[in-house]
Amino acid sequence: MTSLRATEIFHDSRRLLIAIESVDYSHRKTTTGGVLQLKIEPVAVIVCSPDGIYALDMEARSTLVEPLRKDIPELDAIMASFESG
Repeated sequence: MTSLRATEIFHDSRRLLIAIESVDYSHRKTTTGGVLQLKIEPVAVIVCSPDGIYALDMEARSTLVEPLRKDIPELDAIMASFESG
């Protein structure tokens, strides 16, 4: 199963950086117990500043924030902490 998650990685009075990561995990039973596989991979970085909000993919190309907001419910709350602070 694959999902996206957002993690605040830096926050000061001028900037907020949010890491967007893909989390993929699977598990299966074996005859001797079980196997759990987990993979966490960076997808993008969101930058919130007084100049605006923008996202960069891992090749430093601009990408859209709106699809990430739809896929990651907690992202709005993280970004609101910057706007209110």
